[in-house]
Amino acid sequence: MRKEKSIKLFDRLSPFFGRAYGRQRKQYSRIFQSMVQCNLSHFSTILDVGFGSGAMASVFADMRLKTYAVDRSMGMLKVAKQKLVHNKVNLVLADAVDGLPFPENSFDVVIAAFVAHGMQAEERLKLYAEMKRVGKHLFILHDYNGKRSLIYSLAEFLEGGDYFNFTRVIKDELMDYFGNLEIVNTDKMSCCYVCNIS
Repeated sequence: MRKEKSIKLFDRLSPFFGRAYGRQRKQYSRIFQSMVQCNLSHFSTILDVGFGSGAMASVFADMRLKTYAVDRSMGMLKVAKQKLVHNKVNLVLADAVDGLPFPENSFDVVIAAFVAHGMQAEERLKLYAEMKRVGKHLFILHDYNGKRSLIYSLAEFLEGGDYFNFTRVIKDELMDYFGNLEIVNTDKMSCCYVCNIS
């Protein structure tokens, strides 16, 4: 029930994500093309889980990574298809929690941006398991780092996810699951949680 409610919410919000595409693309370009710690250009394949407007996936495609992207929202898929007309990103309607439609070890890097904080703990573990299954080298969550603002706290409360618990437990959760973790701050309120897949 909660899952269907979340999908409907993001279907309704998809036009707003579409309007933020340019700003998001600029931010992801700064993170993944400019920051030395987040440079992924020495890999060849990547999967973006929960692609939203497609902004981050488009940056990876510009980096000449063979880019696949999945999202469970039909609204987001429509927005991304409009935004990525001339971009080489393979878009797929799928839910990682239910199982990704790719074989094991398909991608050098698997990444999810601002997805995990909206899930309950048991859903996050399913997300990690699927991302690890299809990944070969790096698992990355780009998400909140625990620093809060009133507007983000209110938005996350209204979304009904696990944001407040997520920011308290994410480091231990990833260390327990992967056995390693590097945290790279990307701005005041977000970071990349990077784990090696072994």
